[in-house]
Amino acid sequence: MYTPVTPHPVVPEAQQERSGLARLWYQLGPGSRRRQRLARAEAQRLVALQYRWQEACLHVGLALMIYTPSGVVASVPRIVRADFGDPVTFTVQLRPGQSAADLLTAEKRLSRALGVGGLRFVERGDAWVIVEVTGPQGGAGQGFWDGGPGEGPRLRVA
Repeated sequence: MYTPVTPHPVVPEAQQERSGLARLWYQLGPGSRRRQRLARAEAQRLVALQYRWQEACLHVGLALMIYTPSGVVASVPRIVRADFGDPVTFTVQLRPGQSAADLLTAEKRLSRALGVGGLRFVERGDAWVIVEVTGPQGGAGQGFWDGGPGEGPRLRVA
């Protein structure tokens, strides 16, 4: 497997700053275990989506192979945010020199590699594209949009 050039950070949503006591209550108070369980499930779905997106981009030729003395590295368009609602959408930051048209030309192959019915791309600025999953999403075992904790296979995170 290739190592991505850039890490895939999760961009946090803008939240109102809480006081120290409110943060403690949020972390340890009633419902905190459920919130932590849901946050962990969301993070696992995001990691699985990023992994599958990287593999799909390598498969369809959207990755730039960089050869270094320590090995081969692949640079792919980076997922910076995901919403696993209905429909599943995620925001992708394109590599320098790429355009939304590059994703559009590879749409059929990308959707097959991801195991979904189709993809719709909405260009947002120079280097940003919102990808929306359209059509039926692959059956059981597709993984990154499964309902909640314990449903379907999960990507093992070390």
